[in-house]
Amino acid sequence: MQAIKTVLITGASGLIGTQLSKMLIDEGYNVVHLGRKTTRKSAYPTFFWDVDNGQIDTNAFKNVDAIVHLAGAGVADSRWTEDRKREIINSRVNSGRLLYETLKNTPNQVKTFVSASAVGYYGNRYQEVLTETAQPTNEFLSRTTQNWEDASAQMAELGIRTVILRIGIVLSEKGGALPQTALPLKLRVGAYFGSGKQYYSWIHINDICRVFMHALQTPNMNGVYNAVAPNPVNNKEFVRNIAVAMGKPAVFVPAPAFVLQLAMGEMSHIVLDSAYVSADKLLQTGFVFKYPQIELALKEIYGDVAE
Repeated sequence: MQAIKTVLITGASGLIGTQLSKMLIDEGYNVVHLGRKTTRKSAYPTFFWDVDNGQIDTNAFKNVDAIVHLAGAGVADSRWTEDRKREIINSRVNSGRLLYETLKNTPNQVKTFVSASAVGYYGNRYQEVLTETAQPTNEFLSRTTQNWEDASAQMAELGIRTVILRIGIVLSEKGGALPQTALPLKLRVGAYFGSGKQYYSWIHINDICRVFMHALQTPNMNGVYNAVAPNPVNNKEFVRNIAVAMGKPAVFVPAPAFVLQLAMGEMSHIVLDSAYVSADKLLQTGFVFKYPQIELALKEIYGDVAE
């Protein structure tokens, strides 16, 4: 297989896409983006696409060796109304289908396709150790990721090496779950959700970007891999470790499940569900985590000295 030189990224303005673009450039790759808006101010060549209307600038695929597919409406951005749930599903499924149909009908040299998915595939599984062979459930997030993965898996029909990464909670000070969880700690209050016993499978932002790069660079990787650190923690441990890393002694109090369900509706599954996800298959490919322990990940994010 030819060496990958140019990578096209969808959803590149998000948390992972922003960091991954920088890391790929640092490694000597050419990076181009697909976006709903194009501007000369962008640090990367950006080509237009409109998933809702099935439009895409096919010039985006010129000289592209690999695609990283991150596009999708934010799961936690707003309450899950029926319209919002359709948007969450369609933004993932329709974008994958549009890429597939375009590559099927447009001359290109794409040899590798790496798509995001999520550990929400497994649903609420308490303390069961979840490998890639575990069956999904019928919950909304699980159904969403099943459809998402099916859309991405079509790429293999075109002879394109296809890797799907089921991503856990991404730890970064720039967005995602961490800043929101840490916010009460500034007032010396640590809020855990429900019983606090539910397992969170997480990964440091730099490690998830390195996983994407590893998938691009490892020709024998195919199919689905869990993209999580090898040491999940329960919700109480998660919050306590954040407090320690921030140097913020706190009183820890529960946010009762019924209150979260009233406030968030069905979206409360995001914080109340438990998923103890295995990283063994990824580790067997030779990937080495820089931040395998939650303490190391949070220390890197918050620094050695508390504010």
